[in-house]
Amino acid sequence: MKFKLTLMILASITVITGCSQSDKESSQKEEGKETLQASTESFDGSLEHVHGMGYVNDETIAYAAHSGIKLYQNGEWLESKYHKNDYMGFNVVENGFYTSGHPGGQSDLPNPVGLQKGDVTKEKLSALAFEGESDFHAMGVGARNHAIYVWNERPNSKMEKGLYKSTDDGKTWEKIKADNLGEEIFQIAVHPDDEDRVAVASSTGVFLSEDGGESFTKISEQGQGSGLFFTRDRLYYGLYNGVPSLKSFNWNDQAKEDITLPQLKEDAVMYFSKNPDSESEFVIFTIKGSSYLTLDSGESWKQIIDQGQTK
Repeated sequence: MKFKLTLMILASITVITGCSQSDKESSQKEEGKETLQASTESFDGSLEHVHGMGYVNDETIAYAAHSGIKLYQNGEWLESKYHKNDYMGFNVVENGFYTSGHPGGQSDLPNPVGLQKGDVTKEKLSALAFEGESDFHAMGVGARNHAIYVWNERPNSKMEKGLYKSTDDGKTWEKIKADNLGEEIFQIAVHPDDEDRVAVASSTGVFLSEDGGESFTKISEQGQGSGLFFTRDRLYYGLYNGVPSLKSFNWNDQAKEDITLPQLKEDAVMYFSKNPDSESEFVIFTIKGSSYLTLDSGESWKQIIDQGQTK
């Protein structure tokens, strides 16, 4: 009897603790959304030269455009009151974003900005490396591990041309061998938890490494790779070889699944992102500057940007 009573007490404590943790997480989410609202303003215009996209919370998608960060939230368009810069290599992570690029007209940042870390809700960026030296168009950052991979096109004070990795926010860099990597590197993505799992999109296809970039295996057909995005157990990628496609790849069993795209006329997926709190909500941004949202894994799509114009 005493044993049963102890189990009942333990069970009740677990339930109370679970509820308390859930309430805390819910409260934090609401606080985060309120902070976001306070740091944004209404936006009505065009998005030019988008160089990255991602969910900053379960209902807000950030686009790194030529004139700053624009946000789509529950059918409305907003823009950050801060970050009026031309960001490249823009990667959303669990508590902010990593970026490179060029300063806006009113900014006192050096040109190029090098590697920076920021938050949509905060005015200041944190300079990590290569201010005034480098602009990384192809850059991937793990959403939770914050491992940074960059393809460096021009030598700087610490790098030659090639693929590099940093696991300490840019303090130190390791040049990676990158055997069997494709030509004309376009995009990089890093697994959110496993820093050694990295994907690269090139002009010849999509390549995956499981040893920190030392060697790569081509996992796609021939074509222009794009739209790289990791979840815990799969990689999403786009491919264009005369016809646009979007696939998910499970490296455990090598299975590939086709995701139905909206009607893209002479267009293709450029960026892809997935709602972290939904199995079926995705968003894509295309080469011609359009964006589509699906809530049912591609069964139906809603256009939210039409060739740069918000809808």
